[in-house]
Amino acid sequence: MPRSPLSASAVLVFVVLVASEATATAQDVKWRQDYNAARREATETGKPLLFDFGTEACVWCRKQDATTLRDPRVVKLLNERFIPVKIDANRHERLTSSLGIESYPTMVLATADGKVAGRHVGYADVAQITTLLNKAPAPSATAPVAAAPVAVTPPVAPPAPVQPVVASVVESDADRWRRAKEQIDADLAALHPKIATALDR
Repeated sequence: MPRSPLSASAVLVFVVLVASEATATAQDVKWRQDYNAARREATETGKPLLFDFGTEACVWCRKQDATTLRDPRVVKLLNERFIPVKIDANRHERLTSSLGIESYPTMVLATADGKVAGRHVGYADVAQITTLLNKAPAPSATAPVAAAPVAVTPPVAPPAPVQPVVASVVESDADRWRRAKEQIDADLAALHPKIATALDR
């Protein structure tokens, strides 16, 4: 029985839609949603991490997802050389706060052992995200054997204490200030006898 032109057109439209859907899926970034699992994967593979911090209400995050993060060159680079991690800032407030992230989107690039290598605040076009990704060191030839705590340190900033991130427990600012004050008090207590001796002379 011969096909009608209408059914042939419907089949053609269906094939085109399926093919375009397959192409779009092939061009998706393979985002990880679990921070701890992504850290383990980075430790095992030696690949750097790219954290994409955003919120559901962020218009520029959606624009970046629909444009820059759909560019085939960016997708290929992220999927082959990085562990890309999508972070919902509202769900992961402690991690977001510990990295000093205040606006969205913010991309944070970290080495496999968790040291911050760069960041981009705001919408990033293809050139800007490529510049950020080029700051990452190449994955090491031999991956580390055991998972190490992630030390988060700013790339260029005034000296700040290292912020350990172990099993998703992030040291708060209050804890860092308390620890710094205790260290200063201990240093002063150690100097007190010397100062008293010098004044008695």
